[in-house]
Amino acid sequence: MRILWLQLYYATPRGWGSQRTQAFARRFVAAGHSVEVLCSAAYDASLAGQAETACEGVRIRVTPTRYWQQMGFWRRLAAFADFLGRSVWFVLCRGRNYDIVIASSGPLSMAIPALLGRWVHGLPFVFEVIDVWPDAAIAAGVLRNRVFQAAAFRLEALAYKNAARIVTCSTGMTERILRKRVPAEKLVTIPNCSDPADFARALLLRDSTRRELGVADGQLVVLYLGAMGRTNAIADVCHAAQATAGDTRIVWWFAGDGADAGQLQKIAEQTGGRFLGCVSPRARMTEICAAADVGMVSFLHAPLFYENSPNKFFDYIVAGLAVVFNRTTWLEGVMAEYGNGYICAGEQPGAEMAACLQRVAANPGIVAQMRQASRRLAAERFDHGVMAETYLRVLAETNTGYNP
Repeated sequence: MRILWLQLYYATPRGWGSQRTQAFARRFVAAGHSVEVLCSAAYDASLAGQAETACEGVRIRVTPTRYWQQMGFWRRLAAFADFLGRSVWFVLCRGRNYDIVIASSGPLSMAIPALLGRWVHGLPFVFEVIDVWPDAAIAAGVLRNRVFQAAAFRLEALAYKNAARIVTCSTGMTERILRKRVPAEKLVTIPNCSDPADFARALLLRDSTRRELGVADGQLVVLYLGAMGRTNAIADVCHAAQATAGDTRIVWWFAGDGADAGQLQKIAEQTGGRFLGCVSPRARMTEICAAADVGMVSFLHAPLFYENSPNKFFDYIVAGLAVVFNRTTWLEGVMAEYGNGYICAGEQPGAEMAACLQRVAANPGIVAQMRQASRRLAAERFDHGVMAETYLRVLAETNTGYNP
């Protein structure tokens, strides 16, 4: 198959963004297929200034679209419009060269070039739902204009109706889309996942990385990794860090970027932790992750964020970290089954997370058991190779003429 993947937020292992697209695409290439990604350099500075490049057999076309998380609403909208225009032109001019399109949302606007490819070239497309837009944007307070909301819901309905298949990243997202009266046979859940091969070297360097970053013997390293924006409930993480500031057994690391990164940088300075910023290339990120003991995941407490499929969670469990959530999550069931962390769903999640960390710091055997449980969970429930095979089957079924 000749696959075109539309993904604004794409990153190679040289960048700091999500590896979902690259990780699946390289496996598709290894299986004998052709994959071309149209993207921006928003989450991978190594792509900036390049029109075309390649990574692990995946061909990459980079637009000059400028986007970063700290943008305000109107500048972000302008960035989406810029990438949309370039994507539409690319699909109209070159769409006939491909067998299938994968359009990754958000932003929801990625449905437009996929729809035009279907209508103009008869090109089937898979609509990959990374976030359920516009629901997520409305819940986060980003999309408030009623006219824009109505237009977004209309576009969402068109995308679901015309997509050959819809891939979601969590069972919660699948359930939400089913409630929008989308036929169940169109939907398949393929969660985010991490490839253990990415962490093999990093795990061997665990002790040396801890020494490099000044961790004393017996200290518990707590890592917050990834986006630090409006939807990430950074206040809960700050509360937990402040509540454990006087406990010398606990060390905090913060790695990532976003509109609220300054809050975590300030907390690191106040508590003796480390603010590492955007960690790239990915090999360095895996070293940081593998050197920690506990990984923190936090999202807003709005009901919709129950559905999120956080990349950091899958990196944490492959690296063998215990995991602490600040809220309920669709992953709660498997975490309870494997016993690899805590769900802090009370009225004061920051204080609850701090109490969990102090309990673990006082009982090293507990964190050792949780870390082992995380590795088992990654291997038994979120095997990267199995997920890639599932995705390929979806594409093959779509390419052989599934008619929505």
